[in-house]
Amino acid sequence: MINSSEDQHRQLPTPEYRADIDGLRAVAVGGVLIFHAFPEWLQGGFIGVDIFFVISGYLITALILKATENQTFSFSDFYARRIRRIFPSLIVVTVSCCCFGWFALLPDEYRSLGKHMAGSAIFIPNFLFWSESGYFDYAAEAKPLLHLWSLGIEEQFYLLWPVIACISLKYRCSLFITGGVLFLASLALNLSMIESNTVGTFFSPLTRIWELLSGGLFAWFSGPENNGFATFKSRINSGPIVDNGLSIVGLILLLSGASLLTSDVPFPGAWALVPVAGTLLIIMAGEKAWFNHVVLSSRLLVGIGLISFPLYLWHWPLLSFARILEGASPDLSTRVAAVVLSFGLAMLTYFFIEKPVRVGSRKAGKTFLLVILMALSGSLGLFVFIEGGFKFRASSLAIEAQVADLNFDLPDSEGWYCEDSMHDSPRCHSTGPSPSVVVIGDSHAMTIYAGLRDRFKAKGQDIGLYGASDGCPPLLDVVIQDQGGDPRNCLKKGTQAIKRIIADPSVREVIITSRGPMYTTATGFGAIEFDQFGSWVLHFEGEPPGARTNEEVFFMGLTKTLDTLLAAGKKVTYLYDVPELGFDIRSCVSFRPFSVTSKVTDPCAVNKDVFVSRNRAFRSKMQAVLSARPDIHVVDLATALCDEARCFGARDGVLFYIDDDHLSNRGAAHVVHQLWNNF
Repeated sequence: MINSSEDQHRQLPTPEYRADIDGLRAVAVGGVLIFHAFPEWLQGGFIGVDIFFVISGYLITALILKATENQTFSFSDFYARRIRRIFPSLIVVTVSCCCFGWFALLPDEYRSLGKHMAGSAIFIPNFLFWSESGYFDYAAEAKPLLHLWSLGIEEQFYLLWPVIACISLKYRCSLFITGGVLFLASLALNLSMIESNTVGTFFSPLTRIWELLSGGLFAWFSGPENNGFATFKSRINSGPIVDNGLSIVGLILLLSGASLLTSDVPFPGAWALVPVAGTLLIIMAGEKAWFNHVVLSSRLLVGIGLISFPLYLWHWPLLSFARILEGASPDLSTRVAAVVLSFGLAMLTYFFIEKPVRVGSRKAGKTFLLVILMALSGSLGLFVFIEGGFKFRASSLAIEAQVADLNFDLPDSEGWYCEDSMHDSPRCHSTGPSPSVVVIGDSHAMTIYAGLRDRFKAKGQDIGLYGASDGCPPLLDVVIQDQGGDPRNCLKKGTQAIKRIIADPSVREVIITSRGPMYTTATGFGAIEFDQFGSWVLHFEGEPPGARTNEEVFFMGLTKTLDTLLAAGKKVTYLYDVPELGFDIRSCVSFRPFSVTSKVTDPCAVNKDVFVSRNRAFRSKMQAVLSARPDIHVVDLATALCDEARCFGARDGVLFYIDDDHLSNRGAAHVVHQLWNNF
């Protein structure tokens, strides 16, 4: 995603080379690298990507303007240079990931890697990752090519912006007005979508292209034909004070964004204006400003800036594979080693692959060869995807069964119903048209339902599943405020599910379960989840967020729900939830031929004391609620998975979970079998 200014400034007819821009690249890639490897050190380091976007928009537009001014612009030459700049490193990194993945990845992981390779070869990875985002999608850290989403957005910009720019210049339309309209439209779309569709806003080029256009508009404003910025500075008799002021303010904005922003903030949104404005101010200041001249133009930062593209490409796969092999966040020494190795590989890639391809003669031949190699790389990825990740690498039926445990599903023949296209109503699943028993809850209810189906069918009873919404507890009139809104529509899904059950006389028994401590504490469990739920706020409909604590809302809502169901004459069973593991269950699969230093003492169990500590406050309050309602039948699912010392994620070759907290099909069957007399 980072196009070296050495290539753009020294070989193309562009303005004079600016070393400070390469230094700014170093700042950007450094922020991203620290954020990925040591997120506790720099929570907002992800804004480095936004810095890259602004720089790319500025340099590419400056290149186009200069070439059109000299009447030397050629689309074929422009895209050939992009190919020689981007393809060499990208091919090496993606093929290397494919080779290493053969030995390290499970079939479904390898299949996913193949799809991402194929998508990266045609520069649509952002759309692929957008389509994959979901509650049951495995951790982002376990996708070695996830970082290529930004490269996809840049390449999509490179495909369209030169065409738009050349058409505007040819027909004497103001490029500033054309770009300005696109800039405002993209920014407006970004601001309007960020609350309702954060994931889409993050990955869509339509909501990110304004960042690249901001750099492009400044390139036009400061270009040789307009030189509006230079004229402006001359009119105000600008001297070094103004330049230094612009540079320092820009630096303050970047430092503020990197240090104050967190993953809980809806991003990009309005907050993206901070790094975009900071980057523009530093570029505007010019290379003579003190910070630009002394710091950004230093040999160290310029050197890092020159290798920033391969450094960006290498660092994430190394961290991701370490995360995959360890089954949790790698320890500090492993992450440090990955960072050091990424610098070494970046330098080797730059000096022995990137530079030799980009400079010298036979450029047409090199371009043609690179296109062929990229097509082969994409085809290799597509082949891996089509072949399902080459399952034959899992050499035994036992391992194949373990791999199958990672894929949870419910029989399609039974089908889902009572869910409209807007997902505003509860999800429903049933073994028959009029179930007498219904399970309600969040996604944990769905997984235990998979185990209960056969048990109740054997008794001649149909069982149904209502609700089962991702991250939505079964509580009447409770809203989950998530990053400024209720994108899951938990109020409608949970409340409608309960009201549907109350109104249905054929439903005689209700089984309730959910991942309780997540809602009361608003935090996940273990290194695998960090603080991804920290922005959740529970409140009652009609009350402002924060009027009561999450814990107060949860237990008041649960009390109301239980009393309403009992008043309606329903038999109620409450299930204490299964243990959260805090690590990736994939680390328990015996297929992996090697691993990094183990993060978990027993890779398939969590210490029972840790589980008890995590749930102590929740279960204490829950016990008070249930003891006051003796008619409610209580079952503790954890007893089927724990002994005196540990709670198991796998045993005797069976993976009980599909991730760190959801039961697998065989896990649900195991739990129901162990607690047979309770159901």
